[in-house]
Amino acid sequence: MFVYNITFNVEPPIESEWLKWMKNEHILDILGTQHFTEYRILRLINEHPDASGTTYAVQFTATNIAHVQQYLSNQGTILQDELRAKFGEKVLSFTTLLEEI
Repeated sequence: MFVYNITFNVEPPIESEWLKWMKNEHILDILGTQHFTEYRILRLINEHPDASGTTYAVQFTATNIAHVQQYLSNQGTILQDELRAKFGEKVLSFTTLLEEI
């Protein structure tokens, strides 16, 4: 099993709007690609005291690496661009790919 992880740092003024959009639109769009079987949203609770914003990890599970690679090649950039267009620099993100051992 593979986990496509997107880590987000979200500025406080837009946090509730971002979370609502993630749950009601963005995650559904990603699942709609049929490359992932499930997702989960996690909030980092031990952030550095000087950190600004809240950090979230949104994880998508795939049964094989080919599904993740197909998503990244076909839809990943489009959906990331939607996120940037909607929230700009108020939401920063990076991705990681993990394999369950």
